[in-house]
Amino acid sequence: MGYLFLLLTILSESAAVICMKLSAGFANKTYSIIAFVTYALSFVFLTLSLKTLPAGVANALWAGVSTLLVAILGYFFFKEKLSPLQMVSLLLVVVGLVGLHLGKQVE
Repeated sequence: MGYLFLLLTILSESAAVICMKLSAGFANKTYSIIAFVTYALSFVFLTLSLKTLPAGVANALWAGVSTLLVAILGYFFFKEKLSPLQMVSLLLVVVGLVGLHLGKQVE
């Protein structure tokens, strides 16, 4: 159940970031409200995920996967550019996330 709540954390936090972008600095009230609600939901889901997941791993997965998701969405929906160094850095995030997953299996 912890990983399901963590997935909901990642999705809601990513949605919040996208809505903040769409709010245009809080000019669009609808997207601003959605951003606040989805951020609040992300903390609720994170709290529930921490009942069964280690805090450090959950936080790293949340931050890493959300970063990747927002970067991908920004690239496709907002035509935001990624430099080669940024792409390599995002790849290193993926490597780190895989390392966290594999490290758990060694225990």
